[in-house]
Amino acid sequence: PETGELDLMTAYPRWDPHRHYLVTVLTYLKKIFYLKAPFADGTVKANLSAAQLARSDPKAYRKNIESCVRESQRSVYVNDPGCTVVFREENVVHQALRDMMAEEFKWDALAVEREKVLDCVKVINDAQISQNLVDSEKDNAKVEGTEKWM
Repeated sequence: PETGELDLMTAYPRWDPHRHYLVTVLTYLKKIFYLKAPFADGTVKANLSAAQLARSDPKAYRKNIESCVRESQRSVYVNDPGCTVVFREENVVHQALRDMMAEEFKWDALAVEREKVLDCVKVINDAQISQNLVDSEKDNAKVEGTEKWM
């Protein structure tokens, strides 16, 4: 059936919250995409109808994949109520933090240390607070200027 959902029961027949985390699910999902010969040996049971279509009509299979990707991109920020994982649009602060860390660590994973990352976060956070204060003062000045004319 076409539900658009990945059946995790094959990978996690019994979910153990002490051993399984979101990262383990994402790793499982990633492995599905990196299969050398998708569904060739029949051991992957994530989506049997997709496996059959991949073997019988690769062009239709690819068309279905493209359709799924478009739908996923349209609904990427739609979150189920009560879900513990929430996706939001990127904040400008996140890009600033990424840029600062790229400059600080020069994309060297060995240079990354917890304290250095926290220092970067503090700098960005302080800059954001300063910017909010400036914006607030500008807003107050606009309001005060408007009151004079009323």
